[in-house]
Amino acid sequence: MSCNRSQRYKPIVEVLESVEYPVGYITKSISTGIYDITELAPIQEDFLENFLQKSMQYEGTHPVMDYQFPEKWGIAVVERLSEGRELYQIQSQNREWIFLVITSGYGTQRILDILPVAADLSFQSLDILETEIWKTDREIDGTFAVSKKYEWKRSLENITQDEYEENPRDYFRTQTMTDRYFINELCRFEIIKTENVPDYQAVVFYYKEEKPTDWLEVVPNLQAFAEDYEILVAEAKNNFTQVPLFDYKLNFITNVDISEFMDLHEGIIFMKKGETPKTVPFGSYERLKIEMKRYFKIIEV
Repeated sequence: MSCNRSQRYKPIVEVLESVEYPVGYITKSISTGIYDITELAPIQEDFLENFLQKSMQYEGTHPVMDYQFPEKWGIAVVERLSEGRELYQIQSQNREWIFLVITSGYGTQRILDILPVAADLSFQSLDILETEIWKTDREIDGTFAVSKKYEWKRSLENITQDEYEENPRDYFRTQTMTDRYFINELCRFEIIKTENVPDYQAVVFYYKEEKPTDWLEVVPNLQAFAEDYEILVAEAKNNFTQVPLFDYKLNFITNVDISEFMDLHEGIIFMKKGETPKTVPFGSYERLKIEMKRYFKIIEV
C-alpha cells in the first residue's frame, strides 16, 4: 500500500515472500481473538520500549475503560509500504490488543507512527460488567475504519422493572464510535475529520480524587434542574480527555475533552457546542443553579 493517498487503490493480495518476520498484506478485517494461539514473532527490546512509550499517542477516541496495558507483545505480520517503509501488525501476548506500527524500514525499525486497531477488554466488579471491543475494516481505498464499542452493565437480578425504568443509565450504558484514518504522504496515520456532532448543552461534574461530602445532596438536584431544560449531564472521575455525553434516550452524542478546564480538584464545567466552557467550583445547590442559569441563559417561568 502506497503512502501517497492518490495511489491507495491497490488490490490486497497474498505475498508469499519469506524473510526474518512473516511478510504479507494485513487483512481487510482486523479483530482480536482471545483464544488465538497463532505464534507471534519476537520484538526487539528497543523497538518494544519505543512502542510502549508511544502506545497512547494517537488521534481519535481513547478507551473508556480503565485497563492494565500489556508489556508483552509479538509481531503477527509485516507489510511493505512505498519508499522502504514497513507496516507492522503487532499483538499483545494476552491477545487483548492489536496495533499497526509504521516504521522507517530498511532494517531500522524506527517507529514513525502507531495506531490501535483492535481490542477486547473486560472487567467485572461485584454486579457490574464493563466490556470494550474495537475492530477495524480496511476499506478498498486503504482507509482504516476503527469501530469502538463500550458497554457498562449492572445486574438486574434484584431490581424491579419500575426501578430500572426510573433511571436506566444506572444499569446500562453504551457508547459506539468509528474513527477513520489513512496513511498520508509522510507515512503517518491521519484521522479523517468529520463534523457531524449535533448542537448540545452539557454539564459535566468531575472530581480528581474523592467526591466532596455534600456531593450526593447537590448533584441530583442539579441533574434534575438540567434535565428540565434538556441540558445533558455527565460525571467524570477519570478519562478526562474522553468524557461521553448521552441524551435522555441514552443515545450517544459526542465525547468532550475537559482536561484543560480542570484547574480545581472538583468542580462543574458548563459546555455548549461552539462556545468556551466555564468551570465553576463545587458548592451549594443554590449557587451552582445561579451559575448554570447565567451560562445557559435560562429564564425560569
